[in-house]
Amino acid sequence: MENGKKSPQTIQSIQRSLDILEFLVEHGSGQKLVSIAEACGLNKATAFHIIKTLELRGYIEQSPDSLKYKLGGKLFELATKSYQRIDMNKICEPYMAEFIDRFNETIAVYNYAAIHGEMKALCTDFKESSLPVRVLLSTGKWLRLYASAPGRLYLSAYDDRRLDEYFDALGPLEKITAQTITQRTVLLEKIAACRQDRYCVEQEEYEPGVVNLAVPIYKYSGRVIASLCVTLPSQRAEAARLQQMAEFLLPASKELSDMDL
Repeated sequence: MENGKKSPQTIQSIQRSLDILEFLVEHGSGQKLVSIAEACGLNKATAFHIIKTLELRGYIEQSPDSLKYKLGGKLFELATKSYQRIDMNKICEPYMAEFIDRFNETIAVYNYAAIHGEMKALCTDFKESSLPVRVLLSTGKWLRLYASAPGRLYLSAYDDRRLDEYFDALGPLEKITAQTITQRTVLLEKIAACRQDRYCVEQEEYEPGVVNLAVPIYKYSGRVIASLCVTLPSQRAEAARLQQMAEFLLPASKELSDMDL
């Protein structure tokens, strides 16, 4: 119980089903029943019945040759429909196209959602650079807030109390790359700078050799509901060029925020 509220009850069978799906996503298709059961902490009989239920609904498929299990077409169908129905992607598309025409660097839309109890930034759409050396993105990529440009923008709308609650809940911060900042005081300074500048630059903290620059899309209440994020190789991320990109995107950030999405 927290703050006098009862903790919600969870349904074990659903938790186990999601564990199996997430295992197949993380470890790739072509997994044997015994591997799935061991990884998810289930006995073979329980795992088998859950898998067969998911298979019946199209979320898992079994190869007739190897008898191994993989993700089914239903999961991809739902994911595709979900991304297509995110209005933010359509609204941001002309701004992204204009940015590509001007700078020819990959730019993406990030939305925010909780996964396993932790709020993260989720890539829902992107337009890719045509330059030979570029950063490859994919929709469905999750970023942790403290170490990413879209994430720090989201945190910049938090007051001091909520920031403390966020960091307290995380505990010791994971160092994702050698450049990842894990000191809370330094991160709070970075977040404050995002709040003041209305954009955020993250340099090689999530992926070596990759720099991200993001601008926020605000709700009328001041909450960050999405962001536009440029992703480019560090060799093209000179300070002057990043500043040009920020100045180009800030009017788009204001226009999108004024739409009261």
